[in-house]
Amino acid sequence: MQDLNVQKLDHAFVERFETDASLRAQARASVVSWRWATESMGVDIPFSQALYGGPRARWLRNESADPDNHVHHGLDAAGRIVLECERNRAETVWLYGENSRTGVSWYLGDDSSSLKTIDLYQYQDQRLISAQAHVSGRHTLRKTFTWQDGLLVKSFCQTEPEAGEPWCCQHLFIHDPHRELERIVLQYTDADGVPSGQERLEYLRLPKGETLATVEKRVEAHFLDALPRALAAVPRDQPLYCLLLCYTAEDMASAWPPFLVWGQDAYRQQIAAQGEDISYYLWAPDEIREQQGRAYEYWFDAPELKNACLLHAQLMGMKQNHASATRVLKRLMPAVARMVAEAGLPVTADFVVSYADNSGYVDPLKAIKAGVSPEHWTALKKQKFV
Repeated sequence: MQDLNVQKLDHAFVERFETDASLRAQARASVVSWRWATESMGVDIPFSQALYGGPRARWLRNESADPDNHVHHGLDAAGRIVLECERNRAETVWLYGENSRTGVSWYLGDDSSSLKTIDLYQYQDQRLISAQAHVSGRHTLRKTFTWQDGLLVKSFCQTEPEAGEPWCCQHLFIHDPHRELERIVLQYTDADGVPSGQERLEYLRLPKGETLATVEKRVEAHFLDALPRALAAVPRDQPLYCLLLCYTAEDMASAWPPFLVWGQDAYRQQIAAQGEDISYYLWAPDEIREQQGRAYEYWFDAPELKNACLLHAQLMGMKQNHASATRVLKRLMPAVARMVAEAGLPVTADFVVSYADNSGYVDPLKAIKAGVSPEHWTALKKQKFV
């Protein structure tokens, strides 16, 4: 494979690989050995597991590999990864230059291929100082990494979409006195890296002795402690037909702790009068929010609850399984219903407390049916509310 030196992913560089099928053939010809891994071993972003979750990529024995779920790596005579075959659906060629490495990926079809992504990594003293990624048809990302005393302290990212305005942010990496990563903070910035004032904690190191089970119990306890203050903020101007704990199935960390949305009876009467897709509009949180307005929702901001939920979301993300969140939501239902009664909120006779995916990806009716009595469900069904 010919070495490659490039400083920036510009249009001419990207265009060069749009239809270059010969590069994959050259890479395959330079392979002298093959190894399987759970994920790509060529991607190089510091603390990617802390930032994005998922299990750590690892090499596999050949007998343990599953071609439909694992990645086959071709290595050249120098032991460098030059080709990755991803689940029979994509291939990535890695090109090497002085202090740089470029990965070019293609989607594979039956009779054709199309450009997927181009990644350019640049190094100084064996440390990554910049990463550029072009996602075909979508955007280009440019990241620069700042190191101090051998530790990564900041990464600045500018996203340039193919349509729309660029936007910028940066991650701050905070280490403890033992040089271990302690937390990661996301800040939104302008193009010069000046923070806008908007920031959020993205990662917390799991304290020693903590497990998914202990964090799960802590989330539940902190939520119950914060709930009375939330219910005190609910308007009492008219009866409520529902109170929903809302989460996001496809991105659990974005709405964890779950936020509250309540439906007023006036809204329900309006939907029933329209007579179309009644059960959908009554229980879809985003539809309720759209019609009633954001004054009829509540986001929890207690630091203890938010930090516990951040740890909880990280642990679930690493396992790629959100069953723990569902367990918390199910266990919370009786206590939430009791607290609603204790708070004296005006409710309809068929009032429902339940949980729902705000994006609509998960049908909320299953959880509602499981959480109410058969008589309650029959009453709701008789009125075509479910």
